[in-house]
Amino acid sequence: MAKKEELFEKETKYCKIIKSVTVVDGEETFALEKIYIKDLDKYEIRLCLYKDCRDRLRKLIPRSTDIDESLFRDLILLGIKSGILGKEFLDGIK
Repeated sequence: MAKKEELFEKETKYCKIIKSVTVVDGEETFALEKIYIKDLDKYEIRLCLYKDCRDRLRKLIPRSTDIDESLFRDLILLGIKSGILGKEFLDGIK
């Protein structure tokens, strides 16, 4: 039986970005993403930082993401509303 095709926003060699939400703060864009990691054959949640760079707009910056507490809260709420963070997440924080 053929595997069902899944919709995604973007694909890289590493993963497929299934769904994402963003919060912009000046020149920084913080994102909460549901990703499918190809080599591991599993889904994960990624918190990341994007910046506009000379070579590319909205370039992923591969480093620790420092974010203001209120922006982090907004990003989590957007993640819940969009379905990136599901029932299992909500049940775990009660």
